[in-house]
Amino acid sequence: MREPDRRGGRPRRSEEQPDSAFGKTLKEYLRRVEGFTQVELTQESGIPEKTLSEMIKGKRTGGWTLRRDLRSIIRALYQKKVLLTLEEANRLITSIPAVKELDERDPDDAEIIALFDTPVAEMGRATFVEERIQGVLRNNAIVDHTQLFGVDAYLEKLKEDLSAPQVAWIISLWGEGGLGKTAIAYEAVSRYAAAAGFTRVGWVSAKTLQLLPDGVLLRTGSAELHWGNLLKKLASQLDIHLGENSSGWITDFQRGMRSLPPGERCLLVVDNLETMDDVDEAMQYLGSNALVNPHKILLTTRHALRGKVQNLVERRITGLELEPATHFIRSLGNGITEEASDDELRPIVEVTEGNPLLTKLFVTRLLTSHLPLAFVLAELQAVNQHLGKNIVDYLYAESLTTLEQLCGKDASHRILNAFCPLGAGDNVSYEALRTYGGTEDEEVFRNTLRVACDLSLIRTSKLNSLYSIHSLLWKFVCETEE
Repeated sequence: MREPDRRGGRPRRSEEQPDSAFGKTLKEYLRRVEGFTQVELTQESGIPEKTLSEMIKGKRTGGWTLRRDLRSIIRALYQKKVLLTLEEANRLITSIPAVKELDERDPDDAEIIALFDTPVAEMGRATFVEERIQGVLRNNAIVDHTQLFGVDAYLEKLKEDLSAPQVAWIISLWGEGGLGKTAIAYEAVSRYAAAAGFTRVGWVSAKTLQLLPDGVLLRTGSAELHWGNLLKKLASQLDIHLGENSSGWITDFQRGMRSLPPGERCLLVVDNLETMDDVDEAMQYLGSNALVNPHKILLTTRHALRGKVQNLVERRITGLELEPATHFIRSLGNGITEEASDDELRPIVEVTEGNPLLTKLFVTRLLTSHLPLAFVLAELQAVNQHLGKNIVDYLYAESLTTLEQLCGKDASHRILNAFCPLGAGDNVSYEALRTYGGTEDEEVFRNTLRVACDLSLIRTSKLNSLYSIHSLLWKFVCETEE
């Protein structure tokens, strides 16, 4: 069969010439500003589209007008706050082998260099870095707190750890589930990362547990595949280019980290390292001396790592003390607990050991049961004597019973079981949650979702566009299902 005539048409993707080093670097920078395209760059710089395309593909690497065009590109990128340091500008132009760094002895080069020496440039860069960090947190960290209680001492320590110029390359927050490790890490990064000198932040959840259709609970896939996918997410947040072949992502990421300009410092947050296998893998793929220094890694885990990880600073997270715990209880009580004295609330703190998650579940139980505080407290104390640490299972069971009573057993089970095929702690969109749950009546689904959120069973984030459940609830629901 004769091949169809494709002259004049767009070449197949496989036939397209790959981007040059200059093209890859330029596109990496362009991704920093949402919606800023190559076409807009040509308009801002005055360079024809065809000329820029040839530069990106490596077809134009010399000529007396090349340096002039590169200066125009730098100026346009600077004005759009895509480039904010001289180091970044030089990195871009020297990705073309024959091009040298900007030279202040050249009057035209000196004019471009001067852009980056102004106080406005420094202020603009600081604003850009802060906005980029906050954007990464908004889009990737799963937290549902509006106010934290009793964490000032932890945050001050983390501020010191992040700012320390030497050692402390790996910072670990450890403690049992429900203590708010993720929320504390989020708050520390949000408040102090930019001030500590970090220019880029990446945030991933390392949860590896997954429930198969036959009910078998296992760690997801191979370690190399799992961490390849995590590094792909980190690379996207850090503006590090990875190749198209997933088998090379780990090597590409490590090479990209080592190739960052001298002024760039990355803070990698790896949340929810549940097992020691997870920790060992994190150190294998991220914790080598070739990656840390000047970059740092912030971990949250349930395991003490001292003596097992090098270059480590460890902070143990414990339950709330009486005063912040009672403030927290009053903030949750919807008026019911506001007038209670510290002595009246003390038994709640004692039975929950100041664990914020357990405290929140207890107050939810109090609000939904409409029973007197003394009754609910006695109920919980009796359970605690028999179950000990499994008190969280009891509170979840009571909340699930309430959900079933208000929304029906079928709808309740469907919406929570929808999280089981996901990794523990993964978030999901409204549409995907409804699809996974299989509830056809949208009004029933919406009502069940609203009640589950009110009961603190389902958490929302990113303006209620994403939903998740705590890893402890995931285990309770998904490991106990038939």
